[in-house]
Amino acid sequence: RQLEGEIAEEWNVENMDTLLPLVRDVITFDMKHSAEIQACDLLMEIDRLDLLTQHMDQSNYPRVCLYLIGCASYVVEPESTQILQGVLDTYQRFGEYPRALLVAMQLHDKAKCEEVFNACSDPLIKKQLCYMLARQYVPLEVEDEDLRTILLNAHINDHFLSLAREL
Repeated sequence: RQLEGEIAEEWNVENMDTLLPLVRDVITFDMKHSAEIQACDLLMEIDRLDLLTQHMDQSNYPRVCLYLIGCASYVVEPESTQILQGVLDTYQRFGEYPRALLVAMQLHDKAKCEEVFNACSDPLIKKQLCYMLARQYVPLEVEDEDLRTILLNAHINDHFLSLAREL
């Protein structure tokens, strides 16, 4: 942590080339030893979050993404959008389509919502995505009649009544 703090203090245009190999080593160490938060903080401090993607795997990407989503609320607008875009790409890479759709909706990006929806191949998850899109009134064009019905909120009252009977 001390080394990370010193790197962040010394990071500037003149020292960038000499410190970058050290940053890569520190990030590699942090990501392998459950210190993802420190790695994210260091990379946000030096504006190099792009270095994080190569170190994310199945075991650590959920923690990293949740932390970055939380951090996005506390940074100024261009950086916030960049962070959320990186989280969206990571969720898509690992097949977390519902979470990717939530981030796309948070970005207010209909094209990304459609991209996430079309990337999903599981029919049950596609239905879940349709319900999420319908709840936020994000219209999409789909070929499947069942999915179109869900997107139009046509049977939402019937579903609520069915759920109430089940409960």
